[in-house]
Amino acid sequence: MEMTLGEAFARSARKYPVKIACMDDLHRLTYEAMNRRVNRWAHALEGLGIGKGERVATLSHNCIPLMEVYLGNLKRGLVTVPLNARGTLDDIQFQAENTDCTTLIFEKDFSGKAEELRGRLPQIRRFIGMGGDVPGFALNYEALLEECRDDEPVNDLVEDDEAFILFTGGTTGIPKGAILTHKSLLWNIISVTTENHSPTPEDKTCYPMQIYHIAALSRFLAYMYAGGTFIGTKEFRPEAYLDVVERERITFVVGNPTIWRMLLEANRKRRRDTSSLKRWLSTQGFLHPDLKEEIERDLWPEGQLYGSYALTEASPAVTVLKPTDTPREWGSVGRPYMCTEVRIVDEEDHDRPVGEEGEIIVRGPSVFKGYYKNPEETARTLRGGWLHTGDVGKYDDLGYLYMVDRLKDMIKTGGLNVYCREIEEVLSRHPDIVEGVIIGVPNPKWGESIRAIIVPRPGSGLTEESVVKHCRKHLASYKKPTSVVFVDELPKGTFGGKVLKRVLREKYGKP
Repeated sequence: MEMTLGEAFARSARKYPVKIACMDDLHRLTYEAMNRRVNRWAHALEGLGIGKGERVATLSHNCIPLMEVYLGNLKRGLVTVPLNARGTLDDIQFQAENTDCTTLIFEKDFSGKAEELRGRLPQIRRFIGMGGDVPGFALNYEALLEECRDDEPVNDLVEDDEAFILFTGGTTGIPKGAILTHKSLLWNIISVTTENHSPTPEDKTCYPMQIYHIAALSRFLAYMYAGGTFIGTKEFRPEAYLDVVERERITFVVGNPTIWRMLLEANRKRRRDTSSLKRWLSTQGFLHPDLKEEIERDLWPEGQLYGSYALTEASPAVTVLKPTDTPREWGSVGRPYMCTEVRIVDEEDHDRPVGEEGEIIVRGPSVFKGYYKNPEETARTLRGGWLHTGDVGKYDDLGYLYMVDRLKDMIKTGGLNVYCREIEEVLSRHPDIVEGVIIGVPNPKWGESIRAIIVPRPGSGLTEESVVKHCRKHLASYKKPTSVVFVDELPKGTFGGKVLKRVLREKYGKP
């Protein structure tokens, strides 16, 4: 038998039967108990006639039944399509429809949406509800489990079999379904556990994001592979999150600058003992040195900082910045993982010299299979055997990678290229700017002009003039904003993730 994700979990259950595998807001399960339920689900799928390769959608917040479904689907050889539980009904319909899902498994809180989807998705033949009483049109998840045996299911799975379809590209355009295989996700796990020395069987994590996103999903699978403890909660509330860190003696956390600021504020109101925390990973945005210092002093005093560059199509980890790394400049995302090759290339895929910018392209066993039913985009993205990320980066002479910007976010003004991320990092240094992003605005003379969208510190009295003056001090003149818009908040993905620039362009992108 080849090693697959379901077998990896079964192996952990044999090694650590009485150890806690997973927790949610209400329950906790040992590896042995959870594996028995996972097996029951895999047998239930067989009884329903849902076979290898069939695509099954899930609609749920983080909870143990959802984790069981993921693992049981993997043992059965199904392809899980985690739907965006925080998306609109149109978003959810698009994802299920465009992946030809035949079954929808939903948490009871989504019963209303599931019923609406019945009329919109005629190809869905089965609805299965989790978490208690479910509507009459759906089968009951717990009842299905009760009817089935709990021995290991027999399968003929191989590493190249498809495991998940996750949607990507929604921040810049129409989302695409990225196909991830057992192999790609396993190589991601192997890279992370080896080079980050985490997760280990002794590690516990409480994840602030939902496991329908690749970052959380891959971390969940890594913990199940390694024999650690994964805690997933229905929603992210800073006070409750810190309580879990203290009570459960969490050893590893992931977050972004928005989450770190929320946790710092909550911890100021009531200090928690976070001394169990050994490692913290910062993602999705520039971590200013001042914020890093505050986090190390007041939030994770015993923790070591890791950085990374990741994307869904790479399952997702590409590079890691370790605590002992010493890049030339602040803001590096580290070096490629051991199984991953990363190049910086020009428009013809020729390598760029050290220090010069170009597109980041990636090759290795963790790269995705392709986009579901989208051969043209797959061929364009994987041309020449390399994943073309659409991100701009550069290397320093020590081999450290820097993610400069998205290609689609680059502004051309007066024939010169301007990267939004460079200006945004400068904005982050202003004491009266909570958050700031840059977009391009059509300009008849220069091609595009630069507009800053700013969330000011409440009561600061921040002005357009002071923002421009600050940028002029730290940037070449042609890179400074020519206009500034002040807003109360920025539109973002789930849990303070990536800023949705397409929303900002639609609203503020006109001259």
